[in-house]
Amino acid sequence: MYAKHRSYTLARPAHRHVRLSVNPSGFLSVEIEEDNNKLDAEFENLCFEKHGKITELVCFEHCKPQKSRWHIYLSDNDAKELNRLINDAKEEYEILMRDLC
Repeated sequence: MYAKHRSYTLARPAHRHVRLSVNPSGFLSVEIEEDNNKLDAEFENLCFEKHGKITELVCFEHCKPQKSRWHIYLSDNDAKELNRLINDAKEEYEILMRDLC
């Protein structure tokens, strides 16, 4: 199992850069380079919300869907790629767990 890494430019605020790490064990790590701000989340706490040509990635408090911990804005293409990476990581983890049983 390998983590997948991507770098994107945030849609809002403009020209900020973010590095993402998708870990098949169910975690997303986010680092906003300009702020040295590090965020993390479990896949189950993430939600993609489309707003026109921009997609907001929201991390909600566990078991509290009305309260968000953090959010970032990605272009639609970047959000689609990230969503695919997360789904691939989930599938990879499930395959590994089945093989171990």
